[in-house]
Amino acid sequence: MRKLLPFFNPAAQIPFQLSTNGVALGPPGKTLRQATPKGDFDLPVRFNTDGFRDSKILADAKARDWYALGDSFTIGWGVEEQQRYSNLLEEYFKTNGISSRVFNIAIPDNIIGYGRLLNYAESRGAKIHYLILGICMENDLRDYSDGKSSWDSMRQPVSSQPNKRAVQEWLKARSALYVAASYALQKSSLTRGLLEKMGISRNIDELSGKNEWNETVLKSSRDELLKVVSGRDALVLIIPARRLWHGDNMEMEKRVHETFVRMLREAGLTVLDLKPMLEEGGEPLRHYFKTDPHWNASGHAVAARELFKTIAARVEK
Repeated sequence: MRKLLPFFNPAAQIPFQLSTNGVALGPPGKTLRQATPKGDFDLPVRFNTDGFRDSKILADAKARDWYALGDSFTIGWGVEEQQRYSNLLEEYFKTNGISSRVFNIAIPDNIIGYGRLLNYAESRGAKIHYLILGICMENDLRDYSDGKSSWDSMRQPVSSQPNKRAVQEWLKARSALYVAASYALQKSSLTRGLLEKMGISRNIDELSGKNEWNETVLKSSRDELLKVVSGRDALVLIIPARRLWHGDNMEMEKRVHETFVRMLREAGLTVLDLKPMLEEGGEPLRHYFKTDPHWNASGHAVAARELFKTIAARVEK
C-alpha cells in the first residue's frame, strides 16, 4: 500500500514534528498532500526551510513586516496557500502601495505554543513588531496554569486501558491500509453516515470544540495572551467557533465569546472580532467547510478584508 499509493503512508499525513525547544514544525523544505476523507479538500502543502507554510523565509524579513500567528485556521487548513488571510492581506498591502509583507508563522498549538513560535521565529531572523494573533474560540481557551503547550500534552503517556479512539489514533499513525480504507469508505455520504453512527468516524459536531462557562479558563487565557503580545504592536483576531451558529450549545458559546472579547478589550488590546462580519448575509456557516470545522476560502477572504480595514484605519490615525 505504501509503495503503490504513497499518500496513504501515515508519514505523509502532514506530520508536524516536535523540535528540541518544544516547538512543533512542518517538515522543512517538503511538500505534502493535505486531504480529508470526507472530501472537503485535497491540496498540496509546502513548508519552507524554517518549517512554516510560507513561500518566504524569515531571514529575509524586515522590521516593517507583519506576522500571522495562530493555529490551524491561520496556517490555512484546507485552503490553498494563496487563499489564506495572511496571503490575501499581503495582496491588499501591495494593491494599496504598502511595502510591508505578511509572514505566516502559524502551527496548530495553543497560546503557550504561540509564544514559543514567536521565540523560534525570532531566532531564525524575524524582526517581530507587527503581529496578528489568531485566537481560535474552539480550542485556544483553557487553564494555562500547567504551563503546557498542546504538543507538551500530546507527549504525555496515555492510559494503558484500550479505548476506541486510542485504537483509531494508533492505526492512523501506523497503518497505510487503515488510512486508505478511511478515505474509500468516507467518500460516500451513506457509508460515512453509517461510520459516524457506529462511532468509528467523527461528525462535524464532534470535530468542533465545545466551550463551557469557566471564569478561571477565561482569565488564564487572557493573561497568557497578554504575555505573548507584550511589547509588540499586536492585533488579536478572534476566530469564532462554528458552534456559535449550530448545535445545542449556542447560548453558552455566545456568552463565552462575548465575555472573552470584552475582557481582552478591557485589558487594552486591539481586537478584531469577526463574528458580526461572518454573520452578514445571514449564513455564517457558508464560510466554513461542510464536514470540517475550518474556514473555507470565503472565511479567509472575510478575515483578510477586515484585517486590512483595521490596519489601514490605524495607519491613517
